[in-house]
Amino acid sequence: MTTSKLTPEQLAENRRLSDLAIKNAKRVLKPGDRLRVTKCPGTKRWITFAGWDGIWIVSKSGINDFSPRCVDRLNDQVIDFTQEAA
Repeated sequence: MTTSKLTPEQLAENRRLSDLAIKNAKRVLKPGDRLRVTKCPGTKRWITFAGWDGIWIVSKSGINDFSPRCVDRLNDQVIDFTQEAA
């Protein structure tokens, strides 16, 4: 079993930012939107937004493991869903 190297405060802040990103993205994204996302190990790729699978963004190709926190562009515009006014 591994233990987190983050403090409880850091874990809470990560959760808050994730919840905020999900809320903002669900309010903004529409099917057909083009998103640039970061995937492990830091590779950036473009996907077409198709919908949601719970908290995960689903691409047009059916892949459903994209986090709203990993989106940095929406239709060629810079975006950060973790911002309060996104």
